Amino acid sequence: MTIRPNLRSVDELYIDAAVRHLTVARCHLQCAVLRFDDAGFEHDPTARSYSYVAGIVAELNDRPWRPVPPATPTHIAEAAKEYRRISRRSY
Repeated sequence: MTIRPNLRSVDELYIDAAVRHLTVARCHLQCAVLRFDDAGFEHDPTARSYSYVAGIVAELNDRPWRPVPPATPTHIAEAAKEYRRISRRSY
């Protein structure tokens, strides 16, 4: 019986290292955004950079990046249906 170690490929190691670096970058960008806010400044490029890096990290961790909201919120659509039913209108 031969015991073989469960070694990961070099590509997987590079991807894991890249994800760790992006996670650290996300944390540093978040700190920068908060410090700009504390100083009374709004630095949009830093905030957008944080958003993009956070999205990439979420996608690499199999989480949705930016969920797309429906065109009409469901509670508004339900209220419109209820209004049409109560007032006996149909469009």
